[in-house]
Amino acid sequence: MLGILGGGKNVTSMEIAWRNPIQVRQNPRRHSFERTGERALYILQEFVEDGQSGYWATISGFEVMAGGRAA
Repeated sequence: MLGILGGGKNVTSMEIAWRNPIQVRQNPRRHSFERTGERALYILQEFVEDGQSGYWATISGFEVMAGGRAA
């Protein structure tokens, strides 16, 4: 794609032509892994700022079961 746009047949190097001047801020994240018998629960949480305080919000979670189908 770069070779087609640049008019050349061989692209030998790539350079960053522009960087975003506004840094993207990522909220802190934490994860937990809990094992109980033949089940395992993985939860991913992100810290959400709410005015002067904040809270941990669950953004992803899944359960793994050994040897069976989930209902």
